[in-house]
Amino acid sequence: MSKKIHEIGSLEDIQKVTTENIIKNIEHSQLLIDNLIQSSENVHELRNFRKKSSILLSELRDKNLGKFNEKTSDYNDFTSAEERLNEAAGDLITELEKQSNEKINIKSIAILLDTLEHSIKSRLNPTSELKKQISDIEKSEESHVELLSSNVKNELHLFLNMLQTKYSRNRPEILFGGDYIKDLNWKYFSGDDFIKARLDSVLENPLLLEAHYQKMEHRLIDQIQITANKVKKNQHKCLCLINESWDEETKDFASRFVHPNLVLYLYDLDGGLVFNTENKMAEHYAFWFNTEPGMNKLDELVPGFIDNHEYFIEAEVAKAFGLNIKGAKKLLKYLVDNSVIIDVSFESEKNKKYTKIKPKD
Repeated sequence: MSKKIHEIGSLEDIQKVTTENIIKNIEHSQLLIDNLIQSSENVHELRNFRKKSSILLSELRDKNLGKFNEKTSDYNDFTSAEERLNEAAGDLITELEKQSNEKINIKSIAILLDTLEHSIKSRLNPTSELKKQISDIEKSEESHVELLSSNVKNELHLFLNMLQTKYSRNRPEILFGGDYIKDLNWKYFSGDDFIKARLDSVLENPLLLEAHYQKMEHRLIDQIQITANKVKKNQHKCLCLINESWDEETKDFASRFVHPNLVLYLYDLDGGLVFNTENKMAEHYAFWFNTEPGMNKLDELVPGFIDNHEYFIEAEVAKAFGLNIKGAKKLLKYLVDNSVIIDVSFESEKNKKYTKIKPKD
């Protein structure tokens, strides 16, 4: 759990703060849409967007929270729903501000409004059952975090602070499988005993990273299997469980663990990172939980490759940087758009050929 309930207030208070922020964001979005109407040929579509935003405002101002989905959830589900709502409103403003200076893209605005609408309707009702779950979690936290020795707590905080510094200075650029993901959003947030990070866009959320303190329990292996089954088909989740000293049975399980969508790491405060080193996906994402301070970024590696190749094709770029062909094409397009390289292939050539743009004399 991210924070103690007595620190962040009641669930109703959380939703009240979120609602106030979203109302302000939608009102700001309406002003941006009004400005677009004045300067666009897509007046009919934009007025429909303005009307839809007003409907969303009225739904947010309705204080009958009982209309939200009455379904079983946990605290993470509850806060994730509120976070998605905040992000949806923020993404809409960002896109509208961007389009104020560029050509209007009606489709992207429509998608963002639909996402915002879905996020509003996906909020979770703060039921008595959920409140009881949170009370139980607080009691559990007190037993395995607050009562840790000062030395263990210091080591835990040092490790989490190191990860936060790492996430602030680096970001994933290539997914396991070779997709180039420079255009996705990179976000992370942390608490006393955890840090979470993710890559996402309006339509996809392909990578989730999470590290948190975990006491040793006899049902831990079963809990990991349940977590693995909850990961979506098109996602990769990397889970790092932290303890002062993992037992040999749990380490052995982690060193053999394989799942198509979940990677498991154990961080032993006494001994470092434990994972299945024969699992290529685990190797690919290990940097995000080990103690290495930095990584080689593509922006630093690409110039050397270009300088060493007078001409190059997509397959060569893919091989050099661990990309798939789709990822290589995306990287090359980025380099072309930023005037680093130029496409010099002929129409008759099957494989596109590129070279470095020569500086003018």
